[in-house]
Amino acid sequence: MTVANIYLITSGKGGTGKSSLTALLGRALADRGRSALLIELDSGLRGLDMMLGVSDQVVFDLGDLLTGRCRPTEAITVIPTPEGNLHYIAAAVDPDLRPSAEELSRLLSGFGSYFDYILLDSPAGMGEVPEAAAPLCTAALLVTQAQPVCVRDAAALMARLRRQGLKSQRLIINAFMPRQLRQGFLDLDEVIDLVGAQLIGVVPQDPALAEAMATGQPLGKKAAAYPAITAIAARLEGEYVPLKAVK
Repeated sequence: MTVANIYLITSGKGGTGKSSLTALLGRALADRGRSALLIELDSGLRGLDMMLGVSDQVVFDLGDLLTGRCRPTEAITVIPTPEGNLHYIAAAVDPDLRPSAEELSRLLSGFGSYFDYILLDSPAGMGEVPEAAAPLCTAALLVTQAQPVCVRDAAALMARLRRQGLKSQRLIINAFMPRQLRQGFLDLDEVIDLVGAQLIGVVPQDPALAEAMATGQPLGKKAAAYPAITAIAARLEGEYVPLKAVK
């Protein structure tokens, strides 16, 4: 039985673009012919539905699933893609409905044989949900920006994830602008060393990305961030895609 690759997508602080990257990576994996399920875990703070363009299509959410008000398949919203292979479970509306470690384990075990990838859009920082999810995941994708506060919080979160039993971590530097390096870092190698995780991608600052997330549309292939997103998806699949030097 094939079991999904499960990635915890998280960040040390809010506002780094974690949810946007969840949506973009889900679409990129679907474009590669993979089946992907995006599970939004930030109860009370739903946002992926708008970024995926399905806010008017969500009928049941994770809260309904946890409380038994719907069957597992009813909680899934299918995202329009050419192959219909991108799926989404919305966060619970009730902020108090957070899945326990046992509930997450059952959820991921149940869905794991039906999808190639499961991407968990985790709340920022370290709390009950990320701690519960960490031991169940293939790896963490830690999203940060090249700013001192973001990097400091990302390093703290990375240490916590390791203590929770998540041995594999990958770093995504998002919304990158070269001038950020002049505001506190010598180069990107210093950012990587401070966080303590292997770099899997650098996504440039791109107004087209923000527009795509606001409208719920796929990111255009001509967008500056598009090659970086597709490269991260390829690396998740084990392909060798060189990391371009960023100055």
